[in-house]
Amino acid sequence: MRRLKIAAQLCREIYYDRHLLLDLSFKDVQRRFSGTYFGMVWGILQPLMTIVVYWLVFQYGFRSGDVDGIPFVLWFMSGIIEWLYLSEAFSYASNSFLEYNYLIQKVKFNINILPLVKIISSFYIHLFFFGIVLLVCMAFGYFPSMMLLQIVYYMFAEIMLVYALSLITSSVIVFFRDLNQIIGILLLIGMWGTPIAWNMAMFPYKVQQILKCNPVYYLVEGYRDAILGRQWFWERPMIGIYFWLLTGFLFLTGVHIYTRLRPYFADTV
Repeated sequence: MRRLKIAAQLCREIYYDRHLLLDLSFKDVQRRFSGTYFGMVWGILQPLMTIVVYWLVFQYGFRSGDVDGIPFVLWFMSGIIEWLYLSEAFSYASNSFLEYNYLIQKVKFNINILPLVKIISSFYIHLFFFGIVLLVCMAFGYFPSMMLLQIVYYMFAEIMLVYALSLITSSVIVFFRDLNQIIGILLLIGMWGTPIAWNMAMFPYKVQQILKCNPVYYLVEGYRDAILGRQWFWERPMIGIYFWLLTGFLFLTGVHIYTRLRPYFADTV
């Protein structure tokens, strides 16, 4: 109960500082690309090239065919945009306390919004890529259906998962800088451990059940359901319950670690 009260207080503080959060996130995007000639173009070009390279490799190199009657390029793009956002937001959010160390010294500043600043700033670029995927889908004759409305739910779920994880990593990384390298390795494993570029139907049933324990699986398939109009999120109740129970546990764990370590941030950063 004590952790729940602390978590509720943290959520209230974020709500009270919501205008500051949005302002800082917008400025963070500008600052990230300041000093470069092409500015935000680089933030769009790099993930775009990642999508194109992976698509060419799997579509033509490994000759991946249609998945459940859906052209591979659409199936692939609707899944990888979720992963690109998650990996970028998680990486940046994990280093938020180190990057904004000058704000930690301010007694009245609510530093628990710093991971969210990074998450929201990455979300702006994510929305751009989401628009690109919709245009590509329409070019192939897959026009948005009512099921596209549930993308709001999956985006919110993704933000909550990343925030829960980043509360843990951003707090620990202040004292253990090597965690940054470990995160890079885990993201690489996560990329190939999630059915983004390969079809999970190729594995036996028992292996599929193990792979579904990865919470990112729920989000990747959710994006595909919304964009390609496959099914509603309430049609997969058990995996949805599992996702939110796990996210809730990670969030409470993150709140506990954050509140225990926060008093020592100013002496370490």
